[in-house]
Amino acid sequence: VCHIASDNKQGGRKAGEYLAQAIGGQGQVIVIDHPAVTSVQDRVAGFEEALRKYPKIELVEKPPAEGQRSKARDVAANKLIEFPQLRGIFGINDDSALGALAACEATKGAEKIVIVGYDATPEAREKIVKGTQLKADVVQFPVKMGLTTIETIDKYLRGEKVPNQIPIEVDILDKAKLSKEAPKQ
Repeated sequence: VCHIASDNKQGGRKAGEYLAQAIGGQGQVIVIDHPAVTSVQDRVAGFEEALRKYPKIELVEKPPAEGQRSKARDVAANKLIEFPQLRGIFGINDDSALGALAACEATKGAEKIVIVGYDATPEAREKIVKGTQLKADVVQFPVKMGLTTIETIDKYLRGEKVPNQIPIEVDILDKAKLSKEAPKQ
């Protein structure tokens, strides 16, 4: 009746814009991809859309890693060798971003690379706050998704017309935003 989910295309745009700004609007970037997943396809489409505003940024490759940390680490390690001028990596989920981070930390000369992830898991947030190369993460709002779903079901069951889709906005978190968050009790 109605698909309610994070606006993954918006998330990809936010990731792309953040990464583009962080690398000064120029350089080579890769996406550690998982093209079999629809939400990831939307994330990558949004990311590519954002990069089109930066003609000096070249998306050199979108190697798949199936959203798995160990595969992402291996893929990133290979791409660091293949593209020695690489400046940025977009990980389509936090396992991809954290795998890329592990590869960068283990590779001499990879300190300049900026990584942006997706999901804002506690581990990724911790790495961002610590000032690692993982600089930002797209955050989703599952509570808002759940509330919107319940409200939409209620409307539907009362006979009201509901839209086919309701995209839920996402945001991007970096060290500055995370530093403003209240400490967890």
